[in-house]
Amino acid sequence: MTRKNIIELLSKKGYRPYGEEYADVFVRKTGEKVFVVTIRRLLEHADAETAATYMEGVVERYQQLNSELRFKATAKYRKPVGILNILMTTDGMFSEDVHLIVERIHGLWIVPRNTNKIYVFENQSTDFDGLYEYLSAKPQYNEKKTDTSTFRLTPVNITIVVLNVLAFLMVILLNGGYFAVYDTDIMLRMGAMSNETVMAGKWYQMITSMFLHFGIGHLANNMILLTYAGCQLEQRLGSLQYFILYFLSGIAGNVLSLISYQHAGEQVVSAGASGAIFGVIGALFVVLIINHEKHDTMTPKRLAILAILTIYNGMTDAGIDNAAHIGGLIGGLIGGFLLSKISQYVKLE
Repeated sequence: MTRKNIIELLSKKGYRPYGEEYADVFVRKTGEKVFVVTIRRLLEHADAETAATYMEGVVERYQQLNSELRFKATAKYRKPVGILNILMTTDGMFSEDVHLIVERIHGLWIVPRNTNKIYVFENQSTDFDGLYEYLSAKPQYNEKKTDTSTFRLTPVNITIVVLNVLAFLMVILLNGGYFAVYDTDIMLRMGAMSNETVMAGKWYQMITSMFLHFGIGHLANNMILLTYAGCQLEQRLGSLQYFILYFLSGIAGNVLSLISYQHAGEQVVSAGASGAIFGVIGALFVVLIINHEKHDTMTPKRLAILAILTIYNGMTDAGIDNAAHIGGLIGGLIGGFLLSKISQYVKLE
């Protein structure tokens, strides 16, 4: 959602420019109340000291502008005045700058450029002239298809995908051919995981095994799903948060896998990114619900169905490490919830 989109939709709802004195300020008068909307853009400041000074100035200007608008609109229309500030940001909704403004300005909605969606923090309200539902439901005019789908390649996730592919090729090149990826002894030596080796002290296998796959089909299926779901999640959480969630989910899946095989008394060599990918799906499911996002091709319901069908398939196929799927999914659900809440609200508390 661009600034132009928002202005077009406000115009259709009856908002008009407040006047030449105030740029990007729009007003709508009803029988009982006057609604005022401001649209501003938050600029990037790389230097920490400069950024802090700039943000203090932004907060001060917001406070001054809102006071002036409330006073003049009340005097002009002789009715109660409600003010909403829409802030267009370059980075995601979890940046330090955004938290500072949201903490100190009442009636503020965030529209990050990397998602083009409206985000309303817990200390703010969506109740303003029905605009939240109106802007969220309306089609976005003059936007590229990539903006509507909100999909783009993200650095951390694509790096993980590339490392998986490189690891697959390395197994083949170092061990005499393609069929090496099916040899459990070779895969174990290259970093796959088993109860015996992990318990013997090779704890690193819980991480290295996440980059190894048994066959091209195993690799392709995982990487296709990871590319789509992972990039979607990284856009919403941020690169660092995504990095943490991915690996913690994968480790959680491998831990449950080890416990499962240990309990069953089986010695199995396992590998694959499935546990981490299920963590990504679980976290994306949570984030979509928390952010109230709806997409034609990606909804919490469809993600839940995908996870359930995959787990069911694992229960009927002896070659699938279902415990890793479940462990990763649980890790992703918990991690997605905690990271979303911590990133959005801890500083506001």
